[in-house]
Amino acid sequence: MFDADHVRLGRIAGKLAAARAMLVPPKAFGVEAHGFKLGAPLFEAVVAEFEERHEVTLPPAYRLFVTELGDGGAGPGYGLCRLSASCCARRRSGHLAQPSPYLPGPRYLDDWDQRYEDPPGPDRIFLRGTLRIADHGCSLGTQLIVTGPARGRLLNLDYEGPVGPYVVEDTDFLAWYERWLDEAIAGYDVGWFGERLPLEEPELVAVLADDPSPERRARAGNSLLQLPAISDSAWTALVGTMTTDVDATVRAEVWDLLRWQRHKHQRRLDNAEAIADDVARYARSCTPPDLNALGVLRRLTFTDVLPELACHDLERRRRAAYQLARQPWEFRRENLRQDLLDDVVGGLLGDADPLPRSHGVAVVRWFGLTHLHPLLRDLQETETDPWVQHHLSWCLSEQPTYTWDESLTSAAREWSEQPPF
Repeated sequence: MFDADHVRLGRIAGKLAAARAMLVPPKAFGVEAHGFKLGAPLFEAVVAEFEERHEVTLPPAYRLFVTELGDGGAGPGYGLCRLSASCCARRRSGHLAQPSPYLPGPRYLDDWDQRYEDPPGPDRIFLRGTLRIADHGCSLGTQLIVTGPARGRLLNLDYEGPVGPYVVEDTDFLAWYERWLDEAIAGYDVGWFGERLPLEEPELVAVLADDPSPERRARAGNSLLQLPAISDSAWTALVGTMTTDVDATVRAEVWDLLRWQRHKHQRRLDNAEAIADDVARYARSCTPPDLNALGVLRRLTFTDVLPELACHDLERRRRAAYQLARQPWEFRRENLRQDLLDDVVGGLLGDADPLPRSHGVAVVRWFGLTHLHPLLRDLQETETDPWVQHHLSWCLSEQPTYTWDESLTSAAREWSEQPPF
């Protein structure tokens, strides 16, 4: 394995040199900042001191890269972070030695931070067991797992949003880095690199049709649209998935991709709204109803969510509460009865599980239900869950985002059918 890694390291060095020598440099995201140049490699003693200080041994592929090829510089996003900048100085000693819980598979979504991370505070350890490797703009980033079951793998996430960790499919740092280099040179869309499956068109079409994982089928659709060009048959496969996939969320996500034309392939999706209506009907016919698909389609209603909030299945109840709390602009466009929403909030705040309670607090905040603040203060006296305590303090200590009436008129003013870019 060591010899194979050195062969790959030499191959990467050659590809970097070839990219720098190109008369017309690749137009990949971030290239202007680094010009395919790496920083100087680190001395073995520097890396050993870092490992001793943080009580870890770096994954071998990454360790080999920074000691023999380069530290920082050319890489995905705005370039690789230097080892010295990859670990926040404010973190407590030992945080890298604590195992990261994230595993390969579907992306962690929705309330992932409340399930796996500590709430904000002076003693918070965020993304334990990982190093920051690359920043992609806004709050998007890539981390290297140093400790935990997925040690050596890389994960993408939105540090400040619901798009949670996704452990990319590349098996180690060198495989991930070389794929970025190959795709950047070939003209692929390498923005937020690693989101695309490491496959070419025939394999992606096969995954789109037959993979047992709905999340991977949807990712195959997105991956096809990141290729420099796709065939007519691949486009036909995408359109077919949008209308026939057994999973409503897969249909909705492919519809969303094709509708906004987030690609370079100059094909239009006719009758987009009629297709969305058909997918929404299918999502509502599923058991349980696919609230996530309805959210993607912008057709989620309070009527869809209400029965799920009363469901005995805890996970369904959690997901419904999350949808209500995190997509208030969808529901504000409806003629909601305040007393009905008050009853729903009361049920959430009284739930035995902390996640619905936390989402209930968020509903109070985002819908401007300031008349329910006394109920939150009562809960604050007895609440023991750290995340619920955090959201209670946040909601009660800040100026309300809206009052109830303002939330309704603001939604009408701010909501738009235009693409978000």
